[in-house]
Amino acid sequence: MTPATFPLGRIAGIRIGAHWSVLIIAGLLAYLLATNVFPAGAPGTRPPLCWSAAAVCAVVFLASLLVHELCHAFTARRCGLKAERITLWLLGGAAELPEEPRTPRAALLVAAAGPAASVALAGFPGYGRTRGGGVAAGGRRGAHLARLDERGASGFNLLPGTPLDGGRVTEAVAWKVTGDHDRARRIAGRGGQLLAAVLVGGGMWVFLVTGSFEGLWLVVIGWFLMFAARNELVAAPSREALSRIRLADIMTTSPVTAPGWYTVQGFLDLAAELPFRTFPVVSFDGQPVGVVSLGQLARVPETTRTSTRLESVCTKPTACFAGPPETPLMEVLGRTALRPGQDLVLVVDHGVLAGVVAPGDLARAVELAALGARVRRPAES
Repeated sequence: MTPATFPLGRIAGIRIGAHWSVLIIAGLLAYLLATNVFPAGAPGTRPPLCWSAAAVCAVVFLASLLVHELCHAFTARRCGLKAERITLWLLGGAAELPEEPRTPRAALLVAAAGPAASVALAGFPGYGRTRGGGVAAGGRRGAHLARLDERGASGFNLLPGTPLDGGRVTEAVAWKVTGDHDRARRIAGRGGQLLAAVLVGGGMWVFLVTGSFEGLWLVVIGWFLMFAARNELVAAPSREALSRIRLADIMTTSPVTAPGWYTVQGFLDLAAELPFRTFPVVSFDGQPVGVVSLGQLARVPETTRTSTRLESVCTKPTACFAGPPETPLMEVLGRTALRPGQDLVLVVDHGVLAGVVAPGDLARAVELAALGARVRRPAES
């Protein structure tokens, strides 16, 4: 998770997080329900009751976003792709996939799964009552408006421009028609930029002509969409190149290892002559035990360094990334942020350490991909 997101837990092994911007849409929805919808539908209802019901509706709305993204993720898994993280944000959410869909059909199925779930939820009677009910006679009006809100959001999400789902569908169709994924991605990205410009221009016009703050809300959405579409166009070539890279392509195959049975003091006598700050810790039979850094060793009191073994102070594989050589690089980038001088990725083949990937190796791969250069494993001395 990035610093701008906060974790919400896991579902079926998928990490769920929320970007701070999702609080804007949840807060706005609760405000509109509590100050307009419920008081108009049930005059005389006390404000605390209106706000309580509005808060429940906002939570259910966020839950519907989560269901939407889970359908994307589960469909991706059915198509043979990995899906390990979902982030909710201002425009809905994003199911982050380490790998790009391999065919236009897979891309279409993944893109359409979320909107299909939203349409199904919007048409489910009980769902509509939950979204709008709970405030006396205003419940039926709230349900109707909530259903329209869900359908309106679903319709907006199907507009043909990335990062909206409609843009993903457009990209998949264009990919099928043209046979060129890069061209299809540019078509969808340009559509997103055009849509953002229309929203910003239309929002400014509404605000200047009518004085309605709804116009400013359109400007905010358009602004977010503009930056998201631009980032899609800029990052897409690099993401496509990175999706083809595996740990085996960038790992160091003969790393200097730290024997887990060595004492801290015994290993320090060797480490002082080596140009490294982090080391993979291995057992007698070559199995990875963890990762240890000079910083960790420095925190061991001098009085206990001759009796403390490396295997007892290293970071265990449960707390550091470890995977087989065929692991996609995007999976590593999506799950962990490696700190120079503190972390390593352990590449494990049939239970034995096959190599390591350092933070510098990841940075090098990302920069070469951004330059459009082929990523090769550097020659080892």
